[in-house]
Amino acid sequence: MKLPDRVTICEVGPRDGFQIEPEFIPTEQKVEVVDLLAASGLERIEVTSFVHPKVVPQTRDAEQVMAKIRRRPSTRYAALVPNDKGAVRAVDAGVDAIHTVVSASESHNLANVNMTIAESIEKLRAVMQVAERARVPVACGISTSFGCPFETEVPIPQVESVVRRLVDIGARAIGLADTTGMANPRQVARTLEHLVPKFPGIEWTLHTHDTRAMAIPNILAAMELGASGNVCTEDLVHCLHAMGVRTGIDLDRLLAASRRVQDVVGRTLPGQIVKAGTWDRRYPVPDAVAARLGAPRT
Repeated sequence: MKLPDRVTICEVGPRDGFQIEPEFIPTEQKVEVVDLLAASGLERIEVTSFVHPKVVPQTRDAEQVMAKIRRRPSTRYAALVPNDKGAVRAVDAGVDAIHTVVSASESHNLANVNMTIAESIEKLRAVMQVAERARVPVACGISTSFGCPFETEVPIPQVESVVRRLVDIGARAIGLADTTGMANPRQVARTLEHLVPKFPGIEWTLHTHDTRAMAIPNILAAMELGASGNVCTEDLVHCLHAMGVRTGIDLDRLLAASRRVQDVVGRTLPGQIVKAGTWDRRYPVPDAVAARLGAPRT
């Protein structure tokens, strides 16, 4: 397995995770979590989304969150936007980067935003224009890149068509999203092997979901081809550090942030390392074993 010496991880929990919480999370707690994540060394954080509060009530305080976070100079703070109005709000709030999304599947795009892919890309063209004027970089995500819950298979040429249209309107960063956890490592590798040579100069990322426990294997497959991915962050960081891949992240601080998020949302998160500990965790040697080994109980 040929992996890079170092990767950059984008934490999307404050947006992607918090937005599905049924109870409104106080602004100060959101700010606290973002600051804890930044303090762990994360270089990219998707903080919030600038959408209509009727659509996502949880992010109705997007401006306040962006205003109150303590900016770490080496961290890039991004936000998801659906259209040019959201982009203007994001720019005015001082985001470092804008994230957008469109589906590779027509049925999923219609179900998600009530627009065809072509209509969504026209909306994104306006977003790109706002961002260009403000000199804010844009990363375009493509949902259902590896499978659709309505159509099942999404052919690679269909994904390529969406990538090409995004590149044509100025996208320079593309994220392939395994929206419902349908991908497998061979499929991820095959898709990237097809796309990466066709679009030189594009920054590729992978947004995975661990629905079927395939997220980390899929990310490792993507990393071999120069992309990075998304899963429970502390689990991924632990895996990469154990393999000698640098992330610039302090895992102990990241685990502390994860425990604080559990307090905020009031339930246990699905991450494994926060429960099991790191691979080098040492347990006390039982007295009977220590006596036979002549070893201290450490």
